[in-house]
Amino acid sequence: MSEITIKQHSVALTAMWGQSLSFATGGYDHLVHLWDVQDDLISATCQPLAIKHTAQVQSLLSIHDTSRKLISASSDCNAHIWDLSSERVVNTLKASNSIFHLHKTRFPHCTLLEVAHRELQFEIRDHRLVPEEPVLRFGYPTAQTHGRYIRGDYREHAFACGARDGTIRVWDTRNIRAPCNNTECLPGEKIVQVVFTSSHLIACSIRNQFTLVPFP
Repeated sequence: MSEITIKQHSVALTAMWGQSLSFATGGYDHLVHLWDVQDDLISATCQPLAIKHTAQVQSLLSIHDTSRKLISASSDCNAHIWDLSSERVVNTLKASNSIFHLHKTRFPHCTLLEVAHRELQFEIRDHRLVPEEPVLRFGYPTAQTHGRYIRGDYREHAFACGARDGTIRVWDTRNIRAPCNNTECLPGEKIVQVVFTSSHLIACSIRNQFTLVPFP
Protein backbone atom coordinates (compact mmCIF):
# COMPACT_ATOMS: atom_id res chain seq x y z
CA MET A 1 0.00 0.00 0.00
CA SER A 2 1.33 3.43 -0.96
CA GLU A 3 0.46 6.71 0.72
CA ILE A 4 0.47 10.21 -0.73
CA THR A 5 -0.14 13.24 1.47
CA ILE A 6 -1.93 16.21 -0.10
CA LYS A 7 -1.34 19.41 1.85
CA GLN A 8 -4.53 21.15 0.76
CA HIS A 9 -8.00 21.58 2.20
CA SER A 10 -9.71 19.40 -0.40
CA VAL A 11 -13.37 18.42 -0.28
CA ALA A 12 -13.75 17.06 -3.83
CA LEU A 13 -11.84 14.27 -5.56
CA THR A 14 -12.18 12.38 -8.84
CA ALA A 15 -10.05 9.93 -10.81
CA MET A 16 -9.29 11.13 -14.32
CA TRP A 17 -10.89 9.24 -17.20
CA GLY A 18 -8.44 6.95 -18.99
CA GLN A 19 -5.49 7.84 -16.74
CA SER A 20 -4.90 5.32 -13.96
CA LEU A 21 -2.39 7.48 -12.05
CA SER A 22 -4.04 10.86 -12.41
CA PHE A 23 -6.70 12.55 -10.29
CA ALA A 24 -8.13 15.99 -9.57
CA THR A 25 -8.92 17.74 -6.29
CA GLY A 26 -10.82 20.87 -5.31
CA GLY A 27 -11.78 22.53 -2.09
CA TYR A 28 -12.10 25.52 0.19
CA ASP A 29 -9.47 27.58 -1.65
CA HIS A 30 -11.81 27.72 -4.72
CA LEU A 31 -9.10 26.04 -6.83
CA VAL A 32 -8.91 22.82 -8.85
CA HIS A 33 -5.62 20.92 -9.03
CA LEU A 34 -4.66 18.14 -11.43
CA TRP A 35 -2.36 15.50 -9.92
CA ASP A 36 -0.08 12.95 -11.57
CA VAL A 37 1.24 10.13 -9.41
CA GLN A 38 4.87 9.23 -10.07
CA ASP A 39 6.07 5.72 -10.91
CA ASP A 40 7.27 5.19 -7.33
CA LEU A 41 3.60 5.49 -6.20
CA ILE A 42 4.60 7.57 -3.16
CA SER A 43 4.97 11.02 -4.71
CA ALA A 44 2.90 13.18 -7.03
CA THR A 45 3.14 16.43 -8.93
CA CYS A 46 0.24 18.84 -9.32
CA GLN A 47 -0.74 21.89 -11.28
CA PRO A 48 -3.57 24.35 -10.63
CA LEU A 49 -6.02 24.65 -13.50
CA ALA A 50 -7.19 28.04 -14.73
CA ILE A 51 -10.73 27.44 -13.50
CA LYS A 52 -12.17 30.43 -11.67
CA HIS A 53 -14.65 29.68 -8.88
CA THR A 54 -15.63 32.25 -6.25
CA ALA A 55 -16.58 29.71 -3.56
CA GLN A 56 -15.56 26.23 -2.45
CA VAL A 57 -15.40 23.45 -5.03
CA GLN A 58 -17.87 20.77 -3.88
CA SER A 59 -17.78 18.14 -6.62
CA LEU A 60 -15.59 17.04 -9.54
CA LEU A 61 -16.40 14.69 -12.41
CA SER A 62 -14.14 13.37 -15.16
CA ILE A 63 -15.97 12.69 -18.45
CA HIS A 64 -15.25 11.85 -22.07
CA ASP A 65 -17.66 13.03 -24.75
CA THR A 66 -15.85 14.39 -27.81
CA SER A 67 -12.67 14.75 -25.73
CA ARG A 68 -11.46 14.28 -22.16
CA LYS A 69 -12.98 16.88 -19.86
CA LEU A 70 -13.24 17.72 -16.16
CA ILE A 71 -16.36 19.28 -14.64
CA SER A 72 -15.94 21.28 -11.42
CA ALA A 73 -19.04 22.28 -9.43
CA SER A 74 -19.08 24.88 -6.69
CA SER A 75 -21.31 26.56 -4.14
CA ASP A 76 -21.02 29.63 -6.40
CA CYS A 77 -23.73 27.88 -8.53
CA ASN A 78 -21.39 27.29 -11.48
CA ALA A 79 -20.15 24.07 -13.05
CA HIS A 80 -17.16 24.77 -15.30
CA ILE A 81 -16.25 22.28 -18.04
CA TRP A 82 -12.48 22.13 -18.55
CA ASP A 83 -11.11 20.57 -21.74
CA LEU A 84 -7.82 18.81 -21.01
CA SER A 85 -6.45 18.96 -24.56
CA SER A 86 -6.99 22.70 -25.10
CA GLU A 87 -6.45 23.51 -21.38
CA ARG A 88 -9.36 25.92 -21.10
CA VAL A 89 -12.94 26.20 -19.88
CA VAL A 90 -15.10 25.40 -22.91
CA ASN A 91 -18.52 25.78 -21.26
CA THR A 92 -20.12 26.79 -17.97
CA LEU A 93 -23.37 25.41 -16.59
CA LYS A 94 -25.03 28.14 -14.51
CA ALA A 95 -27.36 26.68 -11.90
CA SER A 96 -29.77 28.75 -9.83
CA ASN A 97 -28.54 27.17 -6.57
CA SER A 98 -25.41 25.75 -4.98
CA ILE A 99 -24.28 22.51 -6.66
CA PHE A 100 -23.57 19.67 -4.23
CA HIS A 101 -22.83 16.64 -6.45
CA LEU A 102 -22.22 15.61 -10.07
CA HIS A 103 -23.12 12.26 -11.65
CA LYS A 104 -22.37 10.67 -15.00
CA THR A 105 -25.42 9.59 -16.95
CA ARG A 106 -26.07 7.09 -19.72
CA PHE A 107 -25.30 9.84 -22.25
CA PRO A 108 -21.74 11.26 -22.31
CA HIS A 109 -22.97 14.80 -23.09
CA CYS A 110 -25.37 14.90 -20.12
CA THR A 111 -24.57 15.29 -16.42
CA LEU A 112 -26.89 15.01 -13.43
CA LEU A 113 -26.54 17.70 -10.76
CA GLU A 114 -27.73 17.66 -7.16
CA VAL A 115 -28.50 21.23 -6.12
CA ALA A 116 -29.74 23.23 -3.12
CA HIS A 117 -33.47 23.44 -3.83
CA ARG A 118 -36.57 22.53 -1.79
CA GLU A 119 -38.68 21.19 -4.69
CA LEU A 120 -36.34 20.56 -7.63
CA GLN A 121 -33.23 19.02 -6.11
CA PHE A 122 -31.98 17.38 -9.30
CA GLU A 123 -31.09 18.64 -12.77
CA ILE A 124 -29.97 16.83 -15.91
CA ARG A 125 -27.86 19.20 -17.95
CA ASP A 126 -26.91 18.81 -21.60
CA HIS A 127 -23.51 20.47 -21.84
CA ARG A 128 -23.26 20.65 -25.62
CA LEU A 129 -23.01 24.24 -26.81
CA VAL A 130 -26.34 24.12 -28.66
CA PRO A 131 -28.45 21.56 -26.79
CA GLU A 132 -31.98 20.66 -27.91
CA GLU A 133 -33.18 20.58 -24.30
CA PRO A 134 -30.59 22.22 -22.02
CA VAL A 135 -31.99 21.20 -18.62
CA LEU A 136 -34.52 18.83 -17.04
CA ARG A 137 -35.44 19.51 -13.40
CA PHE A 138 -37.16 17.15 -10.98
CA GLY A 139 -37.49 16.40 -7.28
CA TYR A 140 -40.04 16.43 -4.45
CA PRO A 141 -41.24 18.99 -1.85
CA THR A 142 -39.21 19.12 1.37
CA ALA A 143 -38.81 21.65 4.17
CA GLN A 144 -35.00 21.72 3.96
CA THR A 145 -32.51 21.39 1.14
CA HIS A 146 -30.54 18.16 1.03
CA GLY A 147 -27.18 19.72 1.82
CA ARG A 148 -23.78 18.44 0.76
CA TYR A 149 -24.03 15.34 2.95
CA ILE A 150 -26.92 13.65 1.14
CA ARG A 151 -25.80 11.95 -2.07
CA GLY A 152 -27.70 9.86 -4.61
CA ASP A 153 -26.62 7.43 -7.33
CA TYR A 154 -27.35 6.90 -11.04
CA ARG A 155 -27.60 3.59 -12.94
CA GLU A 156 -28.82 3.13 -16.50
CA HIS A 157 -31.93 5.37 -16.60
CA ALA A 158 -32.57 5.29 -12.85
CA PHE A 159 -31.59 7.86 -10.23
CA ALA A 160 -32.04 7.13 -6.53
CA CYS A 161 -31.59 9.42 -3.56
CA GLY A 162 -32.33 9.29 0.15
CA ALA A 163 -33.93 11.98 2.29
CA ARG A 164 -33.99 13.35 5.81
CA ASP A 165 -37.08 11.26 6.70
CA GLY A 166 -35.52 7.87 5.91
CA THR A 167 -37.20 7.49 2.52
CA ILE A 168 -35.48 6.44 -0.72
CA ARG A 169 -36.99 7.81 -3.91
CA VAL A 170 -36.17 6.44 -7.36
CA TRP A 171 -36.87 8.25 -10.63
CA ASP A 172 -36.82 6.89 -14.15
CA THR A 173 -35.03 9.77 -15.89
CA ARG A 174 -36.99 9.10 -19.08
CA ASN A 175 -40.15 10.19 -17.19
CA ILE A 176 -39.34 12.55 -14.34
CA ARG A 177 -42.85 13.78 -13.47
CA ALA A 178 -42.90 11.65 -10.29
CA PRO A 179 -40.74 9.03 -8.56
CA CYS A 180 -41.37 5.51 -9.86
CA ASN A 181 -40.64 4.09 -6.41
CA ASN A 182 -40.80 5.34 -2.80
CA THR A 183 -39.40 3.16 -0.02
CA GLU A 184 -39.41 4.13 3.64
CA CYS A 185 -36.47 2.02 4.78
CA LEU A 186 -35.04 3.86 7.81
CA PRO A 187 -37.93 5.80 9.37
CA GLY A 188 -36.82 9.03 11.02
CA GLU A 189 -33.19 8.55 9.99
CA LYS A 190 -31.44 10.92 7.60
CA ILE A 191 -30.11 8.87 4.68
CA VAL A 192 -26.77 10.33 3.65
CA GLN A 193 -25.93 8.07 0.70
CA VAL A 194 -27.54 5.58 -1.65
CA VAL A 195 -25.58 3.25 -3.95
CA PHE A 196 -26.80 0.85 -6.64
CA THR A 197 -25.60 -2.75 -6.75
CA SER A 198 -26.58 -5.24 -9.46
CA SER A 199 -29.82 -6.15 -7.68
CA HIS A 200 -30.27 -3.82 -4.69
CA LEU A 201 -29.88 -0.32 -3.34
CA ILE A 202 -27.63 0.10 -0.32
CA ALA A 203 -28.62 3.00 1.94
CA CYS A 204 -26.51 4.47 4.72
CA SER A 205 -27.97 6.66 7.47
CA ILE A 206 -26.31 9.49 9.38
CA ARG A 207 -25.87 7.06 12.31
CA ASN A 208 -24.07 4.52 10.08
CA GLN A 209 -27.05 2.20 9.81
CA PHE A 210 -27.17 0.26 6.54
CA THR A 211 -30.10 -1.32 4.77
CA LEU A 212 -30.58 -3.23 1.50
CA VAL A 213 -33.55 -2.41 -0.72
CA PRO A 214 -34.35 -4.76 -3.66
CA PHE A 215 -34.26 -3.03 -7.00
CA PRO A 216 -34.98 -4.71 -10.36
